[in-house]
Amino acid sequence: MRQLEEFEHLEDKKISTTSATFGLLRKELIENLGMNRAKSFLLRYGWNLGQAHAKDVLKAGGTIKEMLEKAGELHFQTGQISNLISDRSVEMDAHGNLLSITATGEWVDSFEVEEHVKNHGLSACPVCHTLTGFGSGFTSTIIKRRVFIKEVECRGKGDSTCTFEMRLEEDWDEPGMQEEIGLYEKSRFIDELNGTYEQVVEHKNHIERAAAFHDTLTSKLSDGDSIEEIIGTIHDALNVPVSIEDLNFEPRVYRGLDEIEYQHFSDDFRAAINKTKSGKILPSTHTGTFIIRGKVHNRLVSPIIVQKKAIGYITFFYLDKDAELENETMFIRRAAVSAALLFLNEKTSLEAVENIKAYFFEQLLLKQYTSVPSMIYRGYYMGVDLKEPFYIATLKCSSEHLDVSKVEFLEQVIQSVSRYLEMQSYKILITEYEGHILMLLPKVERLRYMIENILKHLHQEHRHAEFQVALSSESDSIETIEESLEESRVALRLNSEERIASFEDVSIIGSLINSKNMLSIRRLARKELEPIFELKDHKRDELLKTLYVFLMNGGNLQQSISDLSLSMSGLMYRITRIEKLLGKELRNPAVAYELLLMLDALKILGDIDV
Repeated sequence: MRQLEEFEHLEDKKISTTSATFGLLRKELIENLGMNRAKSFLLRYGWNLGQAHAKDVLKAGGTIKEMLEKAGELHFQTGQISNLISDRSVEMDAHGNLLSITATGEWVDSFEVEEHVKNHGLSACPVCHTLTGFGSGFTSTIIKRRVFIKEVECRGKGDSTCTFEMRLEEDWDEPGMQEEIGLYEKSRFIDELNGTYEQVVEHKNHIERAAAFHDTLTSKLSDGDSIEEIIGTIHDALNVPVSIEDLNFEPRVYRGLDEIEYQHFSDDFRAAINKTKSGKILPSTHTGTFIIRGKVHNRLVSPIIVQKKAIGYITFFYLDKDAELENETMFIRRAAVSAALLFLNEKTSLEAVENIKAYFFEQLLLKQYTSVPSMIYRGYYMGVDLKEPFYIATLKCSSEHLDVSKVEFLEQVIQSVSRYLEMQSYKILITEYEGHILMLLPKVERLRYMIENILKHLHQEHRHAEFQVALSSESDSIETIEESLEESRVALRLNSEERIASFEDVSIIGSLINSKNMLSIRRLARKELEPIFELKDHKRDELLKTLYVFLMNGGNLQQSISDLSLSMSGLMYRITRIEKLLGKELRNPAVAYELLLMLDALKILGDIDV
């Protein structure tokens, strides 16, 4: 049991003061020491005041209960309150030893409330610290056991009364009360100053380290270092593994970990991070620096923001599960800003380069060049080897809420794709062409997986739009780029429901049409059907649809009447006119097969809509 503070060696003289004077002292204490330290001082002041009065009561003698009854009178005599209302329970054994003591009560007209409200206004917590200390010190001295009072309601914080509870020290088990009891203990102000000084020094060293780190990154940026070199600098300066990842938390570059370690930690991270019910990570929810605590490692993650948009994440890895990651947020935020500046510079350069590449791509599509070797040579400067196999892809945008045909929107999508693929170090050609976005995609392993990630990225950045990619067959010559473009368009028309439509997956008739025979098939089909194509638009479309439906139904009149919503005479009139225009007998199987093949070919090529 801790011993009560004793002052037997001092001559204890009583002095008097006014409540206003005490209020001024109290005000200065709070303003100069802070509320918590002032509270500790006032509790100890009250304790010692109550202890001094208790010693006088002990000299007069009496039973414990009789001596305790004098507390209210002493409160009143010292001007602290106008009245004390209390209900005390004291239990003694047969030998007069105290077994337990509890009390509840109310201080009426507490002088501390008046002074506190006058100088500071209403408080968030009780303010009768001197009264609390006085009651605790007085009772503890009388019964020679440590007793503590807690104020539970206080007019100083807006309550209607100032009420308290009293218990033996060992009977208090609330965490907040244990902290308050600690305020009664002696503390040397110099020790607090030393502790504060050590914290200031530690904080100063932390700031200096962060400033040096920032200066190092700034120097590297001004030297034109790449993102790989910047990440290496961060790893060397902080001695912590670090990575740059895209919005899907797929890595672009990392240092301090080998491939196996990175994958191990990545699996741990994905198991720990919050996901949707379907298991998808929602990067848009991670807009600030955050901490993920896994089973085998912890990581500190901060978004890389370029022009108010997150383009990826920078991550610090910690194998020590007890590391205080909050202290490292200053470093990762500076690192994120440095990465953002680097990517902003790259973005500005990229936009200029992309404009040149877009113009170059359009030249290829329009065949506005003097020789193939010269274009291949220029392609090297664009980062694309046109001697290697490639695909032409059409990126279709659709939305119920946005006008996706606007050039501004298409440019935003092009920038999104360009930034994403730049993070993946995958060089392509991309441009807006005839209302669609076209891409020349060099052949790489897992091309479909790459396209799927592009679509995921676009969905995250443009949530009110839907995107579809239609892919041509593989081409090995830029001289066939026009045919590859047509293949991509065919794939888009025939696979309108697929997110990734491939020309190689179209119907049998579609597969018979390729870049080498596409133009000849179109010419042949239009020549055979020329008498109908020469009609006015309304009549042309009407007869083409009738012919297509009739042939698709195998010449079945009843089914054709139903599909076209015509009468028998109306259908027969149209069939007769078609046969007269084409000079062919539609019920001839060979003729019917040939005509249906031509119509299917024109439908695939987008020349007709039947």
